[in-house]
Amino acid sequence: MADPDVLSTRIEDGIAVVTLGSPKRIFFDSEMSVALLEALTALANDDVVRVVVVTGGAPGYFVRHYSVAELVKMGERLRSSGQKWTEDTPYKPGSFADAMRVAEQMPKPVIAAISGSAMGGGFEFTLACDIRIAQVGDFQIGLPEINIGILPGGGGTQRLPRVIGTAAALMHILMGVTLSPLEAAQKGLVHEAVSGKALDRATEIARRLATHTPQSVRHIKRLVRSALETPLDQGLQLERNLFMDLCGSGEAIARMSEYEAKPISMP
Repeated sequence: MADPDVLSTRIEDGIAVVTLGSPKRIFFDSEMSVALLEALTALANDDVVRVVVVTGGAPGYFVRHYSVAELVKMGERLRSSGQKWTEDTPYKPGSFADAMRVAEQMPKPVIAAISGSAMGGGFEFTLACDIRIAQVGDFQIGLPEINIGILPGGGGTQRLPRVIGTAAALMHILMGVTLSPLEAAQKGLVHEAVSGKALDRATEIARRLATHTPQSVRHIKRLVRSALETPLDQGLQLERNLFMDLCGSGEAIARMSEYEAKPISMP
């Protein structure tokens, strides 16, 4: 079980809320990455859970960013070892990358309730989530890594272009200027910026998603997630087959029949 200052999980009415950090732990690090991977893997395989919400546990923070102190130690080890990382070095994802992959691939929606500042690795994790809700306040959101001589190394250079487009992502990452929640919503980095608590709005969305059939949610997430990387004809074929699969299910037939039986109100 994870240290509650690192990560905690609660499940209610089919909605799992994963809380990252605490007032004592506001940075991502290897311990939090492992705990998050374990928690998301368990929730992905829990049939009781219909939607996962991830939020921050420290006031004013989602997760501030990945621990720079840990990155410095890693850099010093690399330099002292003399190891060179060429462009064709085999990719071996760690627990942080694996946690993001689980969020993307699990057959249920994952919502990031961005409850404060989320920069660097903190924001990169939210990019792996299906929906991002930011809380309005004096918070910073974005990818400022270039300011300390590195680049987004947790998928930011690959996921952000898929979210806001290549040109906008290149401008944001090269400038290294973080955004307010409202600016992040205007530029498409997050879906919504809310004046209340991000967790409240995320939970509201989660409750609605939890009313849908798990099969339809699973199929839609799979189709949309893979759309940009799948040839159109292949994607249309899969969409048609999954559509027919749903149409023949008992729950879909019952829901469609209930809808059809309702009288149509005239304007």
